[in-house]
Amino acid sequence: MIIRNAKNKNKDCNLIYSLSNDPLVRSNSFNTKSIEYADHYKWFEKTVMDKNTLFFLVFSDESEEEFIGQIRFKRECENSNECVISLSITEQFRGKHIAKEFLELGIIELQKNWKKIDTIIAEVKDENIASNKLFEKEGFKLVSRVNTYKLITCSVYGGGYKCKVVFANCTSFERRAA
Repeated sequence: MIIRNAKNKNKDCNLIYSLSNDPLVRSNSFNTKSIEYADHYKWFEKTVMDKNTLFFLVFSDESEEEFIGQIRFKRECENSNECVISLSITEQFRGKHIAKEFLELGIIELQKNWKKIDTIIAEVKDENIASNKLFEKEGFKLVSRVNTYKLITCSVYGGGYKCKVVFANCTSFERRAA
């Protein structure tokens, strides 16, 4: 599995457009409506150029013939110590137990690029079982409840992680990495 920056070119734009309009991706998104290509193109161009967004594409190998998915990190400003994560995996690779490596690759790239970030936030819908399981399996712990979405926070501390997860309608947990 390899990861690289998204590039402002048609191939990358089209890969993300197809993934973004995948029925499962749409249903797990807070905005479930289909995305028009013209709107997507403008968003993609802006997002790739945004200095406060890290946007990565993941492929099975260097040939880039098999697109696995995308992972993005968005911060409010350059001095921010927090960012929001967004990830999605293509239908072909779902259920293949690669999400852990996928997430780890993204976090490694985040740490290389934005050294000030110590908190990662993920907003996950209740119905998004796969993402909920991914974060739970990765040692994220439930800490409290939220009404409409789940807030998952992972703080990076000198080689370790302090992880918190907030799931709607679930119990509270917490984990601190060694």
